[in-house]
Amino acid sequence: MRKLASVLPNGAITLGKSVVADSYDNRPLRAVTHAHEDHTRYLARSVSYSLFIIATPITHEFLKVLGFNIPSSKVLALDYDRPFRFEDDVVLLKPSRHIAGSAQVLVETKEGSAAYTGDFKMPGTVPIEGLDVLVLDATYGSPHLSRKGTEWDALAALIEIIERNSKDKAVWVYGFNGKLQEVMVELRIRGVKERFLADVTTLKLAQIASKFYGVELGDVGIYTREEATPGTVIFVHSAKGVSLKRMPGVHIVLTGLERRGVSVQVRENVYNVAFSDHASFWEIVEYVKDARPKEVIVDGSRGFDPSFTAKYLNKVLGIPARVEPLGVRPESPSDEG
Repeated sequence: MRKLASVLPNGAITLGKSVVADSYDNRPLRAVTHAHEDHTRYLARSVSYSLFIIATPITHEFLKVLGFNIPSSKVLALDYDRPFRFEDDVVLLKPSRHIAGSAQVLVETKEGSAAYTGDFKMPGTVPIEGLDVLVLDATYGSPHLSRKGTEWDALAALIEIIERNSKDKAVWVYGFNGKLQEVMVELRIRGVKERFLADVTTLKLAQIASKFYGVELGDVGIYTREEATPGTVIFVHSAKGVSLKRMPGVHIVLTGLERRGVSVQVRENVYNVAFSDHASFWEIVEYVKDARPKEVIVDGSRGFDPSFTAKYLNKVLGIPARVEPLGVRPESPSDEG
């Protein structure tokens, strides 16, 4: 009998007979849980082979902005909880709190049910209950990777730095796609009035995300060096941070890898703020406790220390768990996804 789920060495998550998520396999349906680079692996190859590319409408909009060319005949923009049947598989996308448009993937078959969490954080992600097999993201796969404070503490620290400096200096905020847009929205919700600037791609993604969150971005514009003046907050992809940190102003790096405190000054005018879009180890455990699947496969192709997660689930929760694929050398967890 075909396995209900597996994780392949290239990071592909296979579900049921027909579905592969977040990397390539020769299956008719390719699901994309969200628009981060490590979850869009080999997407062009999937576009060539698969019949449909399944993602939420917001994720499909993100993918288009990011330069992925998916023919309209292959775009399957699937709203949350709307079933799509293909042969013997029924596919549903379930809400996930990670970035705008993120989804969990659930596949129900005649043999049983399997789901993949994708990247997620708690609270805000409802566990999928009663599964035969759960494929689990464990980006922060052991307790020693836990951050101090909560997401709300990190937002408060970010706002405090902005309010303390923005009258006299430009404030630069560095993060990855999705995280930047979420933070822009969260700052507006909390009354931050400064002008927001960003490059064209970051701003286009923010305008899409603002529809998802239902929040107006207010005073925003395209970044130019001339406009990076006191009273502005400039949102920059982390890949550009090295060159721009020489610019006058205060520089804030949003990183889930900062474990020394909620906000840490790393050098003059440069801060790390411990804001992450990934579940902590204990939030991962909370998800599995609530879901109570019959079996767990911990994704060993992403994140760090998946073997610890599997051992904990086996010994403490009494839920059979294993890591797939075996033999993949763990890497440090990625801020992006």
